[in-house]
Order: sequence, then structure tokens, then C-alpha cells
Amino acid sequence: MEIVGIRQVTIGKIRATVDVQTSEGFIIRGFKVVEGDNGLFVAMPSEKTRTGKYIELVRIDDRSLKEMLEALVLDAYRKKLAKSSASSL
Repeated sequence: MEIVGIRQVTIGKIRATVDVQTSEGFIIRGFKVVEGDNGLFVAMPSEKTRTGKYIELVRIDDRSLKEMLEALVLDAYRKKLAKSSASSL
């Protein structure tokens, strides 16, 4: 897996949106880096239903794969944040 796009945003608690490409070539858009009560976490791509509930569009059942994806996304976000901070000095 690799990060193919990352955009810093500030929409409520969302800090970035991230696109990931799998080793098979699939690009999954819409992962979100969210500022939670216990720090940053990665939210799966989702959409709002007509009833106002959100449903995940991507589900990862393999715990180690999910942890690897979360680490990859958060690492990329922190690097982008550090690069943005360094360039503003």
C-alpha cells in the first residue's frame, strides 16, 4: 500500500483526507485523519444515508492490515504537517 494523495483540511475534527493505492492497483479515496478525544485516528471512507447515519464504504476485517494502514496514513499526515510547518518558517 502507498499514499497517493493527502490533503490537509479543517472540517470539524477532520484534519486531512487521504487516498491509498493497494498493491493490486486499487485506489481508495476518502480515508480521514480525525482529531479524537484520545488523539489522532483514521476513519474509513463513509457516506451519509438519507436517514442521516453514516455507513463505512470500506471495511477491513484483518486487524494487522488495519493497523498497518492506520500507521501508514498517520505517518504520512505527520510528515506533511512537519513539512508544512518547516516551510512556513
